[in-house]
Amino acid sequence: MATVPPAFHLLAKPTGAVCNLDCAYCFFLSKEMLYPGSRFRMADELLETYVRQLIEAHSHVPVVDVAWQGGEPTLMGLDFFRRSIEIVDRYLQPGQRAAYTIQTNGTKLDVDWAAFLRQHDFLVGISIDGPREIHDTFRVTKGVAAASTRSCAGLGSCGARGSSTTSSRRCTPRTWTAGLRSTGSYATSATRGSCS
Repeated sequence: MATVPPAFHLLAKPTGAVCNLDCAYCFFLSKEMLYPGSRFRMADELLETYVRQLIEAHSHVPVVDVAWQGGEPTLMGLDFFRRSIEIVDRYLQPGQRAAYTIQTNGTKLDVDWAAFLRQHDFLVGISIDGPREIHDTFRVTKGVAAASTRSCAGLGSCGARGSSTTSSRRCTPRTWTAGLRSTGSYATSATRGSCS
């Protein structure tokens, strides 16, 4: 008989494969075509069911990780995430707390997002491919505009508001070589709102 681990980490993708960028290497964007007619938005009923089941599955641990990824999760809007916090608060058991994380391209983050993320102590991961010239080679908007300025602005908004923020870098042979040349390393780095 299988036993359930006392705690586990699960990433929810509330927008599925939908993203506001069109990264050259992304394998996930094509997944939109598998579901013609889908709005690719987690419905409120599903959000409630997901959170309830996640917390119930962690009934014997003090910290429940609530993690969001995409596509681009910020396309759900702040109201979705405010509702998710309310639902989490409703289902947490006495003595339990939630640890929130979100992985984003950072292009939608502004002062309102940053204040919300800080208020709820989110760990924010912002995907940056390296220096601007490398980042903008691979990460572009749907209209083929460079994305680094908006990603760095989002990182700056979070850093200015005191959010715990990391930048994760995608490694390809080209970004690896350029990253080593420009930074000396290519590990995920904790940052406070800087982009280089």
